[in-house]
Amino acid sequence: MTSIRARLLLWIGLPFSLVGILTLVASQVVLSRQINETFDAMLLNAAERVERRIHSVDGELRINMHYFSISTLGSRGEGKIFYRIRDDAGNMLAGFEGLEGPPPGADREGPHFYDTRYAGNELRAVALSFPVVRATQRGRIEVIVAESTEARESLINDFLLTLSALTAVGGLLAVTIALLAIHRGLAPLRAVSRALRRRSPNDLDPIETRVPREVTTLVASINGLMARMRQSIRNTQQFNADVSHQLRTPVSEIRALAEVTARRCEDPALRRPLEEIERIAEEAGYTVQQLLTLAKTRHELVDTRALAPVALGEVCRQACAEATTRIYQRGQELEFLEEESGEVLGDPVRLRWLVQNLIENASQHAGGEEPYRGTIRVRVFQRNGAPALSVADAGVGVAADDLSRLTERFYRASPATPGSGLGLAIVDEVARAHGARLDVASPPGQGLTVSVVFPPLRDAAAPRRSAAA
Repeated sequence: MTSIRARLLLWIGLPFSLVGILTLVASQVVLSRQINETFDAMLLNAAERVERRIHSVDGELRINMHYFSISTLGSRGEGKIFYRIRDDAGNMLAGFEGLEGPPPGADREGPHFYDTRYAGNELRAVALSFPVVRATQRGRIEVIVAESTEARESLINDFLLTLSALTAVGGLLAVTIALLAIHRGLAPLRAVSRALRRRSPNDLDPIETRVPREVTTLVASINGLMARMRQSIRNTQQFNADVSHQLRTPVSEIRALAEVTARRCEDPALRRPLEEIERIAEEAGYTVQQLLTLAKTRHELVDTRALAPVALGEVCRQACAEATTRIYQRGQELEFLEEESGEVLGDPVRLRWLVQNLIENASQHAGGEEPYRGTIRVRVFQRNGAPALSVADAGVGVAADDLSRLTERFYRASPATPGSGLGLAIVDEVARAHGARLDVASPPGQGLTVSVVFPPLRDAAAPRRSAAA
């Protein structure tokens, strides 16, 4: 699909080129006619001057004319002049014998113009016949004056060359003006494009850029689309939250009922299924809670204008404090290290969910099919001037083929381990909402390390200011 600029140039340039060509063709016709008429008038004037120089002396015709008197005919001395004077009896009085006369049937009374050739020259000639009195006899004298066509052709070519140059200059000037006009005319569309590029991917607010009336419909359509998308996302979020909330209560009741019944049951054969029901209900409750968290952390729903500077180290410290008891109960250790402090533009609640899910993912999956008994390390540091955090374990790690799929919802590299398969999906959503990059590495024998690299605070604040503007 060609651009609007190219289309406008095509529809401006093509008609202008056609008009220019037609103008040159019409100019050639008009100029040729006008110049030929002017030169023909000069030829006729030369023939009439010859007529005035013929007189009779003692019954003989005399011609009072010098060659130079008609050699001034033509343009800049480029033309060649030929003439012929003879009486009605065919006797040559002066000039060039081989110069042809007018074609048969031509009017002998008035001037007659015609084209001919002589001595290898293309000529334009005029024949003029007039009466003359010689002694007591009356007769007629025919005068033919011819000029080579180089002068008129040269003049026509000069005019056409000048006109072509002026047309080309005018065309270039017109194209330049057209380009400038197109550039200025498309400026509102570029303004809308810049406003959209500067926005966060999660910003679905209406476009406030002022545009001409012709672009208003486009901007209104974009704003309407974003409004529908925003409403659709909100509806989806609300639906997910409602479903998760409604499921959480009955699942908790099932778990509690199974636990109480198992404690009261004395039959080992019945107690085992009840304990299995309790375990399944616990996993279902955890999955429902994760679904509710995922619905709340969708990156499309985060209003970037509401983000504020947050101390990344403090967020990680709080998340570790909340997870400590659970980690120690599983026979694991939790280590927190803040190498370099840094602030990020973010939502502290969602960032805490991110760290908690990374810790929980390492706690549940680091040992593979066996319970993990090692250390989980949470680290805050700087990577190339950007604040970052990482959560690492010393477990069995993840195969290279599975690394790219870890953030998929409900995907687990080890299906035998407990969990919902939503932990890293939640982490990915929170990271995308904060413009962060998620790096997953699992060197052989060194467990799994998940790093989240945030944009520097100054870079993260620039899109936020643009969106607010």
